[in-house]
Amino acid sequence: MFRSLIAVGAPFQAILKHHSILARTTWVDIKAAYAGSVLGIVWVIMGPLLMLSVYALTYAVIFKVRIPALSTTEYVLYVFCGIVPFLAFAQSLSAGTLSLSSNRAVMLNTVFPAEMIPLRSVLVGSASMVTGTMILLFSDFMWSKPSPLFLLIPVVMVFQIMFSVGVCWMLSLVALLVRDLAQLIYFITMMLLIITPIAYTPDMIPDGMKTLMLFNPLYYFVTCFQYIIILDRVPPVDTLVIGASVSLAFFIIGYSVFHRSKQVFYDFA
Repeated sequence: MFRSLIAVGAPFQAILKHHSILARTTWVDIKAAYAGSVLGIVWVIMGPLLMLSVYALTYAVIFKVRIPALSTTEYVLYVFCGIVPFLAFAQSLSAGTLSLSSNRAVMLNTVFPAEMIPLRSVLVGSASMVTGTMILLFSDFMWSKPSPLFLLIPVVMVFQIMFSVGVCWMLSLVALLVRDLAQLIYFITMMLLIITPIAYTPDMIPDGMKTLMLFNPLYYFVTCFQYIIILDRVPPVDTLVIGASVSLAFFIIGYSVFHRSKQVFYDFA
């Protein structure tokens, strides 16, 4: 029992211990990611907006998809609610998986903990989720009254980041051995883009496919965003419980695997 409590608290303790250097290096990486470009850090905002434009043009204009309970404007925002967490996860997964192999010198540095490298990459990749959520909330304020349910959004964001970090802790080690993992991640991301209910509602999913949707972790985060911001409703309890449980489990297991295995994988760095 005592060992289990230590295992659960270990990743949180590590982050708390190194939060200062983690915050500084994360901000440096965010600025460096857009250094040299014309718009600079504005791309953190432009990225989600461009993705929204493509989806809105495709589904609302070309395919003329309509959801009976939503107006065209609300449908566009509904789609944006799915794009924001998906884009953050895709960027985090790509950067976090390759974080160790692209930062070998830092990984072997005894000053900066190796556990913080994938975490830092995930935080950088999740920057678009913060700006995208702010755009979403501002847009929703223009069309409806603010809801106290909006206070749940930061909680959903934290759980998504925890899930992403847990996955990247494990995949970043595998990437040191399997060089083709980056290509595989690309196809996994494209598959998730299709099977995640971004431009369609869960009710539109065929009954035979709904069970498979439960194995898609992004389903829980996207659904929470859409329910809270656009539908102004508390997400289904099972969605909240399963999403939070999966996030916490991956976060704890991912840290444990990384912490115990990193010395072995260092030989391949």
